[in-house]
Amino acid sequence: LYVPKDPALEGRYPPRVMVPGAGLGRLVLECARRGFDAEGNEHSYYMLLTSSFILNHCERNEQFTIHPFVHSNNNHTSDTHQMRAVAIPDVTARHCMHEATHRGGAMSMCAGDFVEVYGAPEHLNQWDAVATCFFIDTAHNVVEYLSIIARCLKPGGVWVNFGPLLFHWSDARSYLKEDELSVEMSLEDVEKVAESVGLRIVKREMRDSLYTADKKSMCQTVYRCALLVAVREEK
Repeated sequence: LYVPKDPALEGRYPPRVMVPGAGLGRLVLECARRGFDAEGNEHSYYMLLTSSFILNHCERNEQFTIHPFVHSNNNHTSDTHQMRAVAIPDVTARHCMHEATHRGGAMSMCAGDFVEVYGAPEHLNQWDAVATCFFIDTAHNVVEYLSIIARCLKPGGVWVNFGPLLFHWSDARSYLKEDELSVEMSLEDVEKVAESVGLRIVKREMRDSLYTADKKSMCQTVYRCALLVAVREEK
């Protein structure tokens, strides 16, 4: 995707990038920082409230101090490690967006369910890229997610995915009274579905990744994540 160095001079708009499952908004912010017109989507009120505070109300780097590991008593090598402080944020959205505006970048957040919001007709062929990070396995039906991503992308648009396949609803029966739809499949099948809806896979790599981890802990959960890049084909 080409990001114009001077949109006004070149007469070109920055590419539009959608980030579903945006969480606290860091990936959206990084996309905007690099000159993209980025929109994050999030369904969880917990994430939306926290991201709003971090993005809109932090005035300087490392403004607040938290102790994220203090309530966990397992696998600490020392009391000091358990009690250690972390200063947040490492960089403010205000500073990042100051850089972004000079490159034509912009950032917004959209609250709501991904399927309901982006399955609407007005999003058809409207996006240059969709970036999903630890997201597609949150679906009740991953086929539906991929179909919507394909419909939202312009022909030639790019889908970039990173994450595991820890299907979130696969064990819902263990904690919910009623059954929830959960369509689970292998990575190979996910790629086949992507191809069937017009997303041609052009890159596939496997990368190890931690997730919300304490790097000093004696116990580490490492995901073997799929990095997929696909191009939306003409129909």
